[in-house]
Amino acid sequence: LQLFKIFESLFNMKRLSPSKTDATGFKKIRQAYELYKFNILFFMENIPFDCSLVIDNLDIYMKLLKFESVHFASTTKDGEVNPYFPNKSYRELISCLLKSNNGEVLPDGTSSSIIIQEFISSYYGKYYDLQFYFVSELTVDGLRDHDQQVVFSKFLTIMKVPSTVITNDGSTFLSNLPSAVNNIHQYKTEFESKWLYFLSEVLNNDQYKTTLLILHKRIIPFFKKPTNLMDFLTDSYEIGGVISILALNGLFELIKNYNLDYPKFYTKLYSLLDSDLLHVKYRSRFIRLTDLFLTSTHLPGALVASFIKKLARLSLTASPSAIVIVIPFVYNLLKRHPTCMILLQNSNPGENYKDPYDDTELDPLKTNAIDSSVWELETLSSHYHPNVATLAKIFSQPFRKQSYNMEDFLDWSYSSLLESENTRRLKADVALEYETF
Repeated sequence: LQLFKIFESLFNMKRLSPSKTDATGFKKIRQAYELYKFNILFFMENIPFDCSLVIDNLDIYMKLLKFESVHFASTTKDGEVNPYFPNKSYRELISCLLKSNNGEVLPDGTSSSIIIQEFISSYYGKYYDLQFYFVSELTVDGLRDHDQQVVFSKFLTIMKVPSTVITNDGSTFLSNLPSAVNNIHQYKTEFESKWLYFLSEVLNNDQYKTTLLILHKRIIPFFKKPTNLMDFLTDSYEIGGVISILALNGLFELIKNYNLDYPKFYTKLYSLLDSDLLHVKYRSRFIRLTDLFLTSTHLPGALVASFIKKLARLSLTASPSAIVIVIPFVYNLLKRHPTCMILLQNSNPGENYKDPYDDTELDPLKTNAIDSSVWELETLSSHYHPNVATLAKIFSQPFRKQSYNMEDFLDWSYSSLLESENTRRLKADVALEYETF
Protein backbone atom coordinates (compact mmCIF):
# COMPACT_ATOMS: atom_id res chain seq x y z
CA LEU A 1 0.00 0.00 0.00
CA GLN A 2 2.87 2.38 0.78
CA LEU A 3 4.42 1.63 -2.60
CA PHE A 4 1.09 2.39 -4.25
CA LYS A 5 1.01 5.81 -2.57
CA ILE A 6 4.53 6.47 -3.81
CA PHE A 7 3.65 5.59 -7.40
CA GLU A 8 0.40 7.54 -7.11
CA SER A 9 2.46 10.60 -6.24
CA LEU A 10 4.84 9.90 -9.12
CA PHE A 11 1.88 9.66 -11.51
CA ASN A 12 0.50 12.98 -10.27
CA MET A 13 3.96 14.54 -10.65
CA LYS A 14 4.04 13.15 -14.21
CA ARG A 15 7.28 11.33 -13.45
CA LEU A 16 5.86 8.18 -15.09
CA SER A 17 4.98 10.02 -18.29
CA PRO A 18 7.57 10.07 -21.11
CA SER A 19 10.03 12.93 -20.59
CA LYS A 20 12.50 14.46 -23.03
CA THR A 21 14.35 16.37 -20.35
CA ASP A 22 14.98 13.46 -17.96
CA ALA A 23 14.96 10.30 -20.07
CA THR A 24 17.27 8.40 -17.70
CA GLY A 25 15.19 9.18 -14.62
CA PHE A 26 11.99 8.28 -16.43
CA LYS A 27 13.46 4.94 -17.53
CA LYS A 28 14.49 3.98 -13.99
CA ILE A 29 11.16 4.95 -12.46
CA ARG A 30 9.31 3.12 -15.21
CA GLN A 31 11.38 -0.04 -14.58
CA ALA A 32 10.59 0.17 -10.86
CA TYR A 33 6.92 0.60 -11.68
CA GLU A 34 6.89 -2.45 -13.97
CA LEU A 35 8.60 -4.49 -11.23
CA TYR A 36 5.94 -3.31 -8.77
CA LYS A 37 3.17 -4.48 -11.09
CA PHE A 38 4.94 -7.79 -11.64
CA ASN A 39 5.06 -8.43 -7.88
CA ILE A 40 1.36 -7.60 -7.49
CA LEU A 41 0.44 -10.09 -10.22
CA PHE A 42 2.84 -12.70 -8.84
CA PHE A 43 1.21 -12.42 -5.42
CA MET A 44 -2.32 -12.73 -6.84
CA GLU A 45 -1.39 -15.69 -9.02
CA ASN A 46 0.48 -17.76 -6.46
CA ILE A 47 -1.45 -17.38 -3.20
CA PRO A 48 -3.66 -20.52 -3.13
CA PHE A 49 -5.71 -19.68 -0.03
CA ASP A 50 -8.40 -17.04 0.53
CA CYS A 51 -6.77 -13.86 1.75
CA SER A 52 -7.94 -10.25 1.91
CA LEU A 53 -4.54 -9.14 0.65
CA VAL A 54 -5.32 -10.79 -2.69
CA ILE A 55 -8.43 -8.61 -3.02
CA ASP A 56 -6.45 -5.54 -1.97
CA ASN A 57 -3.86 -6.26 -4.65
CA LEU A 58 -6.59 -6.56 -7.29
CA ASP A 59 -8.06 -3.21 -6.25
CA ILE A 60 -4.62 -1.57 -6.35
CA TYR A 61 -3.92 -2.99 -9.79
CA MET A 62 -7.23 -1.69 -11.15
CA LYS A 63 -6.39 1.77 -9.79
CA LEU A 64 -3.06 1.57 -11.60
CA LEU A 65 -4.95 0.87 -14.84
CA LYS A 66 -6.85 4.12 -14.33
CA PHE A 67 -3.62 6.05 -13.82
CA GLU A 68 -2.08 4.48 -16.92
CA SER A 69 -5.10 5.36 -19.07
CA VAL A 70 -4.41 9.04 -18.33
CA HIS A 71 -0.64 9.34 -17.92
CA PHE A 72 0.51 6.80 -20.50
CA ALA A 73 -1.62 8.31 -23.25
CA SER A 74 -0.06 10.46 -25.93
CA THR A 75 -1.11 14.07 -26.40
CA THR A 76 -1.99 16.16 -29.40
CA LYS A 77 -0.23 19.36 -30.45
CA ASP A 78 -2.92 21.25 -28.59
CA GLY A 79 -2.13 19.33 -25.40
CA GLU A 80 -5.25 17.18 -25.46
CA VAL A 81 -4.93 13.60 -24.24
CA ASN A 82 -5.57 10.98 -26.93
CA PRO A 83 -7.91 8.05 -26.17
CA TYR A 84 -5.98 5.22 -24.55
CA PHE A 85 -6.57 1.85 -22.95
CA PRO A 86 -3.71 0.08 -21.08
CA ASN A 87 -3.93 -3.10 -23.15
CA LYS A 88 -0.66 -4.65 -22.01
CA SER A 89 -1.35 -4.25 -18.29
CA TYR A 90 -4.91 -5.53 -18.64
CA ARG A 91 -3.67 -8.49 -20.70
CA GLU A 92 -1.25 -9.42 -17.93
CA LEU A 93 -4.05 -9.18 -15.35
CA ILE A 94 -6.31 -11.49 -17.37
CA SER A 95 -3.53 -14.05 -17.67
CA CYS A 96 -2.93 -13.82 -13.92
CA LEU A 97 -6.61 -14.32 -13.09
CA LEU A 98 -6.98 -17.40 -15.28
CA LYS A 99 -3.73 -18.99 -14.09
CA SER A 100 -4.29 -18.14 -10.44
CA ASN A 101 -3.91 -20.94 -7.89
CA ASN A 102 -6.72 -19.49 -5.82
CA GLY A 103 -9.97 -21.46 -5.65
CA GLU A 104 -11.15 -24.90 -6.72
CA VAL A 105 -13.34 -26.28 -9.49
CA LEU A 106 -16.93 -26.40 -8.19
CA PRO A 107 -19.47 -29.18 -8.90
CA ASP A 108 -20.98 -27.12 -11.74
CA GLY A 109 -17.57 -26.71 -13.40
CA THR A 110 -17.05 -23.07 -12.40
CA SER A 111 -14.43 -21.72 -9.97
CA SER A 112 -14.65 -20.80 -6.29
CA SER A 113 -11.76 -18.34 -6.60
CA ILE A 114 -12.41 -15.25 -4.48
CA ILE A 115 -10.29 -13.12 -6.77
CA ILE A 116 -12.45 -14.10 -9.75
CA GLN A 117 -15.60 -13.35 -7.76
CA GLU A 118 -14.23 -9.95 -6.74
CA PHE A 119 -13.20 -9.14 -10.30
CA ILE A 120 -16.71 -9.98 -11.53
CA SER A 121 -18.68 -8.17 -8.82
CA SER A 122 -16.58 -5.00 -8.64
CA TYR A 123 -15.32 -4.61 -12.19
CA TYR A 124 -16.19 -6.97 -15.04
CA GLY A 125 -19.92 -7.17 -14.30
CA LYS A 126 -20.27 -3.38 -14.09
CA TYR A 127 -18.21 -1.98 -16.96
CA TYR A 128 -18.64 -2.95 -20.58
CA ASP A 129 -15.21 -1.64 -21.61
CA LEU A 130 -13.61 -4.28 -19.35
CA GLN A 131 -15.86 -6.91 -20.95
CA PHE A 132 -14.83 -5.82 -24.43
CA TYR A 133 -11.10 -5.84 -23.73
CA PHE A 134 -11.31 -9.08 -21.73
CA VAL A 135 -11.97 -11.16 -24.86
CA SER A 136 -9.76 -8.90 -26.95
CA GLU A 137 -6.69 -9.14 -24.71
CA LEU A 138 -7.07 -12.74 -23.54
CA THR A 139 -4.15 -14.65 -25.08
CA VAL A 140 -4.44 -18.43 -25.04
CA ASP A 141 -0.78 -19.14 -25.83
CA GLY A 142 0.30 -18.50 -22.25
CA LEU A 143 -2.42 -20.81 -20.91
CA ARG A 144 -1.57 -23.99 -22.81
CA ASP A 145 0.90 -25.27 -20.20
CA HIS A 146 -1.66 -25.08 -17.39
CA ASP A 147 -4.47 -27.44 -16.39
CA GLN A 148 -7.11 -26.55 -18.99
CA GLN A 149 -10.04 -27.60 -16.83
CA VAL A 150 -8.90 -25.28 -14.02
CA VAL A 151 -8.27 -22.41 -16.45
CA PHE A 152 -11.63 -22.97 -18.13
CA SER A 153 -13.42 -23.04 -14.76
CA LYS A 154 -12.28 -19.45 -14.20
CA PHE A 155 -13.07 -18.41 -17.78
CA LEU A 156 -16.53 -20.00 -17.52
CA THR A 157 -17.24 -18.23 -14.21
CA ILE A 158 -16.49 -14.88 -15.82
CA MET A 159 -18.32 -15.58 -19.07
CA LYS A 160 -21.52 -16.62 -17.27
CA VAL A 161 -22.00 -12.94 -16.48
CA PRO A 162 -24.37 -11.32 -19.02
CA SER A 163 -22.43 -9.20 -21.51
CA THR A 164 -23.50 -5.58 -22.06
CA VAL A 165 -21.01 -4.80 -24.83
CA ILE A 166 -23.47 -4.98 -27.72
CA THR A 167 -26.15 -2.94 -25.97
CA ASN A 168 -23.64 -0.54 -24.32
CA ASP A 169 -25.93 -0.88 -21.33
CA GLY A 170 -23.89 0.36 -18.41
CA SER A 171 -20.92 2.54 -17.62
CA THR A 172 -17.24 2.34 -18.47
CA PHE A 173 -14.36 1.83 -16.06
CA LEU A 174 -12.11 4.24 -17.94
CA SER A 175 -13.22 7.57 -19.34
CA ASN A 176 -11.17 8.42 -22.43
CA LEU A 177 -11.54 5.21 -24.44
CA PRO A 178 -10.53 4.40 -28.03
CA SER A 179 -13.38 4.11 -30.52
CA ALA A 180 -12.59 0.39 -30.90
CA VAL A 181 -14.60 -0.30 -27.75
CA ASN A 182 -17.73 0.23 -29.86
CA ASN A 183 -16.61 -2.14 -32.62
CA ILE A 184 -19.15 -4.95 -32.21
CA HIS A 185 -17.73 -6.81 -35.20
CA GLN A 186 -14.32 -7.03 -33.54
CA TYR A 187 -15.86 -8.05 -30.21
CA LYS A 188 -17.78 -10.92 -31.78
CA THR A 189 -14.70 -12.09 -33.67
CA GLU A 190 -12.58 -12.18 -30.52
CA PHE A 191 -15.39 -13.65 -28.42
CA GLU A 192 -15.86 -16.46 -30.93
CA SER A 193 -12.17 -17.32 -31.24
CA LYS A 194 -11.70 -17.59 -27.46
CA TRP A 195 -14.75 -19.80 -26.97
CA LEU A 196 -13.81 -22.08 -29.86
CA TYR A 197 -10.37 -22.54 -28.34
CA PHE A 198 -11.75 -23.64 -24.96
CA LEU A 199 -14.46 -25.83 -26.50
CA SER A 200 -11.77 -27.67 -28.43
CA GLU A 201 -10.10 -28.64 -25.15
CA VAL A 202 -11.12 -31.54 -22.90
CA LEU A 203 -13.82 -30.31 -20.52
CA ASN A 204 -15.10 -32.31 -17.60
CA ASN A 205 -18.71 -33.46 -17.58
CA ASP A 206 -19.93 -30.65 -15.30
CA GLN A 207 -18.28 -27.97 -17.43
CA TYR A 208 -19.91 -29.52 -20.48
CA LYS A 209 -23.33 -29.22 -18.82
CA THR A 210 -22.86 -25.65 -17.61
CA THR A 211 -21.60 -24.53 -21.03
CA LEU A 212 -24.61 -26.07 -22.77
CA LEU A 213 -26.96 -24.47 -20.23
CA ILE A 214 -25.75 -20.96 -21.07
CA LEU A 215 -25.00 -21.55 -24.76
CA HIS A 216 -28.21 -20.22 -26.30
CA LYS A 217 -28.29 -16.99 -24.24
CA ARG A 218 -24.71 -16.19 -23.28
CA ILE A 219 -22.69 -17.54 -26.21
CA ILE A 220 -24.56 -17.93 -29.54
CA PRO A 221 -25.80 -14.29 -29.70
CA PHE A 222 -22.20 -13.02 -29.44
CA PHE A 223 -20.69 -15.26 -32.11
CA LYS A 224 -19.82 -13.64 -35.40
CA LYS A 225 -20.67 -16.90 -37.14
CA PRO A 226 -22.82 -19.10 -34.84
CA THR A 227 -22.70 -21.99 -37.31
CA ASN A 228 -19.11 -22.55 -36.14
CA LEU A 229 -20.70 -24.16 -33.09
CA MET A 230 -22.31 -26.80 -35.29
CA ASP A 231 -19.65 -29.45 -34.72
CA PHE A 232 -19.59 -28.90 -30.96
CA LEU A 233 -23.36 -29.10 -30.67
CA THR A 234 -23.81 -32.10 -32.94
CA ASP A 235 -21.03 -33.94 -31.09
CA SER A 236 -22.71 -33.07 -27.79
CA TYR A 237 -26.07 -34.25 -29.13
CA GLU A 238 -24.53 -37.60 -30.06
CA ILE A 239 -23.13 -38.22 -26.57
CA GLY A 240 -26.50 -39.20 -25.15
CA GLY A 241 -28.17 -38.76 -21.78
CA VAL A 242 -28.32 -35.39 -20.06
CA ILE A 243 -25.64 -33.89 -22.34
CA SER A 244 -27.84 -34.51 -25.38
CA ILE A 245 -30.86 -32.97 -23.65
CA LEU A 246 -28.88 -29.84 -22.80
CA ALA A 247 -27.56 -29.59 -26.36
CA LEU A 248 -31.12 -29.28 -27.66
CA ASN A 249 -31.44 -25.57 -26.84
CA GLY A 250 -28.35 -24.65 -28.84
CA LEU A 251 -29.32 -26.92 -31.72
CA PHE A 252 -32.77 -25.40 -31.79
CA GLU A 253 -31.26 -21.91 -32.11
CA LEU A 254 -29.07 -23.00 -35.03
CA ILE A 255 -31.91 -24.86 -36.76
CA LYS A 256 -34.38 -22.01 -36.32
CA ASN A 257 -32.17 -18.99 -37.00
CA TYR A 258 -29.19 -20.28 -38.98
CA ASN A 259 -30.65 -23.07 -41.15
CA LEU A 260 -28.69 -25.91 -39.60
CA ASP A 261 -29.43 -29.16 -41.43
CA TYR A 262 -29.40 -32.28 -39.23
CA PRO A 263 -30.75 -35.25 -41.25
CA LYS A 264 -31.11 -37.70 -38.33
CA PHE A 265 -32.31 -35.14 -35.82
CA TYR A 266 -35.65 -36.81 -35.00
CA THR A 267 -34.07 -40.25 -34.82
CA LYS A 268 -31.66 -38.98 -32.18
CA LEU A 269 -34.43 -37.07 -30.40
CA TYR A 270 -36.48 -40.25 -30.22
CA SER A 271 -33.51 -42.18 -28.80
CA LEU A 272 -33.43 -39.79 -25.84
CA LEU A 273 -36.79 -41.16 -24.71
CA ASP A 274 -35.36 -43.78 -22.38
CA SER A 275 -36.24 -45.07 -18.93
CA ASP A 276 -34.23 -42.32 -17.21
CA LEU A 277 -35.74 -39.36 -19.05
CA LEU A 278 -38.74 -38.78 -16.78
CA HIS A 279 -36.57 -39.00 -13.68
CA VAL A 280 -33.81 -36.53 -14.59
CA LYS A 281 -33.51 -32.92 -13.51
CA TYR A 282 -33.88 -31.54 -17.04
CA ARG A 283 -37.04 -33.39 -18.11
CA SER A 284 -39.07 -30.15 -18.25
CA ARG A 285 -36.51 -28.61 -20.59
CA PHE A 286 -36.66 -31.68 -22.82
CA ILE A 287 -40.48 -31.73 -22.98
CA ARG A 288 -40.60 -28.00 -23.68
CA LEU A 289 -38.19 -28.30 -26.60
CA THR A 290 -39.69 -31.53 -27.94
CA ASP A 291 -43.04 -29.75 -28.02
CA LEU A 292 -41.45 -27.13 -30.28
CA PHE A 293 -39.83 -29.73 -32.54
CA LEU A 294 -43.12 -31.60 -32.98
CA THR A 295 -45.14 -28.46 -33.73
CA SER A 296 -45.08 -28.77 -37.52
CA THR A 297 -48.20 -30.39 -38.98
CA HIS A 298 -46.07 -31.60 -41.92
CA LEU A 299 -44.35 -34.26 -39.83
CA PRO A 300 -45.24 -37.88 -40.75
CA GLY A 301 -47.98 -39.31 -38.57
CA ALA A 302 -45.91 -42.45 -38.00
CA LEU A 303 -43.10 -40.37 -36.50
CA VAL A 304 -45.36 -38.44 -34.11
CA ALA A 305 -47.14 -41.67 -33.16
CA SER A 306 -43.81 -43.15 -32.09
CA PHE A 307 -43.19 -40.26 -29.71
CA ILE A 308 -46.70 -40.55 -28.30
CA LYS A 309 -46.44 -44.29 -27.82
CA LYS A 310 -42.97 -44.11 -26.28
CA LEU A 311 -44.05 -41.46 -23.78
CA ALA A 312 -47.13 -43.49 -22.90
CA ARG A 313 -44.96 -46.54 -22.28
CA LEU A 314 -42.52 -44.58 -20.11
CA SER A 315 -45.38 -43.19 -18.03
CA LEU A 316 -46.07 -46.68 -16.63
CA THR A 317 -42.92 -46.47 -14.49
CA ALA A 318 -42.79 -42.70 -14.01
CA SER A 319 -43.49 -40.70 -10.88
CA PRO A 320 -46.84 -38.89 -10.55
CA SER A 321 -45.12 -35.52 -11.07
CA ALA A 322 -43.73 -36.79 -14.39
CA ILE A 323 -47.01 -38.38 -15.50
CA VAL A 324 -48.89 -35.09 -15.12
CA ILE A 325 -46.46 -33.70 -17.71
CA VAL A 326 -46.87 -36.59 -20.14
CA ILE A 327 -50.69 -36.65 -20.19
CA PRO A 328 -51.33 -33.05 -21.37
CA PHE A 329 -48.33 -33.27 -23.70
CA VAL A 330 -49.77 -36.36 -25.41
CA TYR A 331 -53.18 -34.66 -25.55
CA ASN A 332 -51.65 -31.67 -27.36
CA LEU A 333 -49.84 -33.94 -29.82
CA LEU A 334 -53.03 -35.85 -30.61
CA LYS A 335 -54.94 -32.62 -31.08
CA ARG A 336 -52.21 -31.18 -33.31
CA HIS A 337 -51.82 -34.36 -35.39
CA PRO A 338 -55.32 -35.83 -35.97
CA THR A 339 -53.91 -38.80 -37.91
CA CYS A 340 -52.61 -40.11 -34.57
CA MET A 341 -56.10 -40.18 -33.01
CA ILE A 342 -56.30 -43.79 -34.18
CA LEU A 343 -54.07 -44.61 -31.20
CA LEU A 344 -57.12 -44.03 -28.99
CA GLN A 345 -59.44 -46.13 -31.13
CA ASN A 346 -58.09 -49.66 -31.26
CA SER A 347 -61.49 -51.28 -31.72
CA ASN A 348 -60.83 -54.95 -31.12
CA PRO A 349 -57.76 -55.80 -29.06
CA GLY A 350 -58.98 -59.35 -28.36
CA GLU A 351 -57.78 -61.75 -25.70
CA ASN A 352 -54.59 -62.66 -27.54
CA TYR A 353 -53.79 -59.11 -28.51
CA LYS A 354 -50.10 -58.44 -29.16
CA ASP A 355 -48.98 -54.86 -29.30
CA PRO A 356 -47.38 -54.27 -32.75
CA TYR A 357 -45.25 -51.44 -31.37
CA ASP A 358 -41.55 -52.32 -31.47
CA ASP A 359 -39.97 -50.74 -28.42
CA THR A 360 -36.46 -51.70 -29.55
CA GLU A 361 -36.63 -50.08 -33.00
CA LEU A 362 -34.39 -46.99 -33.18
CA ASP A 363 -36.02 -45.40 -36.23
CA PRO A 364 -39.29 -43.68 -35.18
CA LEU A 365 -40.69 -44.22 -38.69
CA LYS A 366 -40.41 -48.00 -38.34
CA THR A 367 -41.76 -48.73 -34.85
CA ASN A 368 -45.32 -49.60 -36.03
CA ALA A 369 -46.61 -47.26 -33.32
CA ILE A 370 -49.32 -45.97 -35.66
CA ASP A 371 -50.83 -49.48 -35.70
CA SER A 372 -50.78 -49.72 -31.92
CA SER A 373 -52.83 -48.07 -29.20
CA VAL A 374 -52.08 -46.07 -26.09
CA TRP A 375 -53.53 -48.62 -23.68
CA GLU A 376 -50.92 -47.41 -21.20
CA LEU A 377 -52.84 -44.16 -20.77
CA GLU A 378 -56.01 -46.12 -20.05
CA THR A 379 -54.28 -47.85 -17.14
CA LEU A 380 -53.37 -44.45 -15.70
CA SER A 381 -57.06 -43.74 -15.07
CA SER A 382 -56.74 -46.30 -12.26
CA HIS A 383 -53.56 -44.76 -10.87
CA TYR A 384 -53.18 -44.61 -7.09
CA HIS A 385 -52.68 -40.85 -7.15
CA PRO A 386 -56.04 -39.06 -7.57
CA ASN A 387 -54.57 -36.17 -9.59
CA VAL A 388 -53.09 -38.59 -12.14
CA ALA A 389 -56.24 -40.72 -12.32
CA THR A 390 -58.45 -37.67 -12.87
CA LEU A 391 -56.16 -36.16 -15.49
CA ALA A 392 -55.92 -39.46 -17.41
CA LYS A 393 -59.69 -39.49 -17.91
CA ILE A 394 -59.38 -36.70 -20.51
CA PHE A 395 -58.65 -39.36 -23.14
CA SER A 396 -62.05 -40.98 -22.63
CA GLN A 397 -63.86 -37.67 -23.09
CA PRO A 398 -64.50 -35.56 -26.22
CA PHE A 399 -61.45 -33.52 -27.26
CA ARG A 400 -63.11 -30.12 -26.93
CA LYS A 401 -60.15 -28.34 -25.36
CA GLN A 402 -57.88 -26.82 -28.01
CA SER A 403 -54.70 -27.49 -26.05
CA TYR A 404 -53.20 -27.47 -22.59
CA ASN A 405 -50.67 -24.87 -21.53
CA MET A 406 -47.65 -27.04 -20.77
CA GLU A 407 -46.14 -24.43 -18.46
CA ASP A 408 -48.92 -25.25 -15.98
CA PHE A 409 -47.60 -28.81 -15.62
CA LEU A 410 -43.82 -28.69 -16.10
CA ASP A 411 -42.86 -27.69 -12.56
CA TRP A 412 -44.94 -30.17 -10.58
CA SER A 413 -43.21 -32.28 -7.94
CA TYR A 414 -44.22 -34.68 -5.17
CA SER A 415 -44.41 -31.82 -2.69
CA SER A 416 -46.56 -29.63 -4.95
CA LEU A 417 -48.91 -32.55 -5.67
CA LEU A 418 -49.32 -33.22 -1.94
CA GLU A 419 -49.81 -29.53 -1.27
CA SER A 420 -52.56 -29.28 -3.89
CA GLU A 421 -54.30 -32.28 -2.36
CA ASN A 422 -54.07 -30.86 1.15
CA THR A 423 -55.46 -27.48 0.12
CA ARG A 424 -58.19 -28.84 -2.17
CA ARG A 425 -61.65 -27.58 -1.32
CA LEU A 426 -64.17 -30.28 -0.57
CA LYS A 427 -67.60 -30.11 -2.18
CA ALA A 428 -69.24 -31.45 0.99
CA ASP A 429 -68.29 -32.33 4.51
CA VAL A 430 -66.52 -35.62 4.90
CA ALA A 431 -68.77 -38.27 6.45
CA LEU A 432 -67.46 -39.44 9.80
CA GLU A 433 -68.55 -42.37 11.94
CA TYR A 434 -67.62 -42.70 15.57
CA GLU A 435 -68.99 -44.13 18.79
CA THR A 436 -69.38 -42.44 22.11
CA PHE A 437 -68.27 -44.44 25.08
